[in-house]
Amino acid sequence: MKPLKTIQCWMALAVLACWAPGCATRNVNPAQARANTGYVDFYADSSGELSWRVARLDEQTQGFKDVFSEFAPVPGRGVRLALAPGRHRLQVSFINRLVRGPGVVEVEVKEGMITPVHVVLISDGTAEVQRKENQLGRTVHGYAGRRVETSSDPTVILRVSCEAHPPIPYQVKERMVYAP
Repeated sequence: MKPLKTIQCWMALAVLACWAPGCATRNVNPAQARANTGYVDFYADSSGELSWRVARLDEQTQGFKDVFSEFAPVPGRGVRLALAPGRHRLQVSFINRLVRGPGVVEVEVKEGMITPVHVVLISDGTAEVQRKENQLGRTVHGYAGRRVETSSDPTVILRVSCEAHPPIPYQVKERMVYAP
C-alpha cells in the first residue's frame, strides 16, 4: 500500500510544478489578460516559416530551460508566451535555421501587459550542409539493397538579435502592429 501513496504524492507534485508561478504557457492569445500573468511577444520581420525555440534562465541552476519549442514552423510572424510578472532572461533560437548562437534578451514582464521583442535574423556567412539519405534499390552488386545518397548545399548562417520594447497594454495578437 505504501508504494501507491508514494506514486500519488509524486503525481500531485508533478501537477503542482506545472501550475507553479514562473511557468510559461505555449503561444497564448486569450481575449483578456489573465490575472498574475504578463505576456511576451517575439516577432520577426517576415513570416519565413520559422520554428521558434525560446528558453528562460533558471536562477537556481544558472542554465536555460525551454519554455517554448516547436519543430513545425509557427504560422504568422511570431510567438506569444505567458510568463509570471518580473524580470526574465530569455534565449531565442530557431530549430529550422543554422544559427551561430541564440539571441539573448532581458525583459520586464508586467501583469496584464505585453512586452514586444523584435527578433532580427542577420546573415553572418555561409556553410556547407551535408545531407545523407538512405535509399532502397539496386546497388553496385546488382541486387536490391540500401545505399546512401549524399549531397551538399551551401546554407546561410544567421545571427539572432533581440530587442525588447517597453510593455504595452494587453490586446489579442491579431490587433498588434506586427501581426500578419
